[in-house]
Amino acid sequence: MNIEQKWFAIVNPNSANGRTGYKWPKFYEQLIRNNINIDFKFTTEQGNGFDLCRKAIAEGYNRIIAVGGDGTVNEVVNGLIVDNKLVNEQVELAIWGQGTGCDFVRIFGSGKDVRSFADVLRSEKKSKVDIGKVIYHNKSNKINHRYFINVANLGLGAEVVNRVNNKSKLWGSRLTYFLGTIATILKFKSFEAKILLDNSLTIDDTFWGLMICNGQYIGGGMRIAPEARVNDGLFDLVTLRDIPKLKVFSRFSDIYVGKHVDVSEISFFKCQNVLITTPFPTLLEVDGEVLSSCTQIEFQIIPQLLTLRS
Repeated sequence: MNIEQKWFAIVNPNSANGRTGYKWPKFYEQLIRNNINIDFKFTTEQGNGFDLCRKAIAEGYNRIIAVGGDGTVNEVVNGLIVDNKLVNEQVELAIWGQGTGCDFVRIFGSGKDVRSFADVLRSEKKSKVDIGKVIYHNKSNKINHRYFINVANLGLGAEVVNRVNNKSKLWGSRLTYFLGTIATILKFKSFEAKILLDNSLTIDDTFWGLMICNGQYIGGGMRIAPEARVNDGLFDLVTLRDIPKLKVFSRFSDIYVGKHVDVSEISFFKCQNVLITTPFPTLLEVDGEVLSSCTQIEFQIIPQLLTLRS
């Protein structure tokens, strides 16, 4: 079989609190028994998914699998793209969610068991999905950029991710993010921001959080942007203005099922470009990866760039 027809899996063995690495030999054996032609490499450190992806494409692989959580997926996605274009126009991506969050793939309903994932790899069902790009200043005050496939977070959401990433994931995704969110809310202070949407609409207010969404889910299953579509060429910007903490706790469970849309402090906007400025550095994360504390950030959408096996 030509290498172009084989799948190459980039596996984060530390995802799901190390369970992925423990289970992978059995997973791999079962995939082979299900007639999936596949090679793989383990990531060895943060950022290694990017390097493994670039190397696999250079070797001739056109079918890439990201096995892990949202951070692993983000590293692989960034390995697939350069200068707003795919490194190889023939490349396809499949995602096997095995991490703490796994939020992007929730909208596709693909299961975590081997048989259902093997069905995804064998099927010809493909989706063209949008990719987000964020341009920001890093810790050295140099302009940097990062691509993302799911959601970028500024403020509360980024602080939650930062907390969760530094804690054990032993209790599973939903409980880990739930507890992390509660702990962060108790200490969180709102921030001022000025938002420019598509060079036309300006919003100047005090916020708890700003979420620039391609997908619908964050935080291990919170359906923060229920109207978001990954192929419509638009972000769904969700703004959470200054809100009483008691009200947050009383409506918290509604977020998991997308019933928070009537909360007066939450607003939704469809847009292609978002420019955010803050008077003080505010923490930024994308796809579960904390990037930097920033005062100016720009978000751009790249419509239907990536082919996803779903």
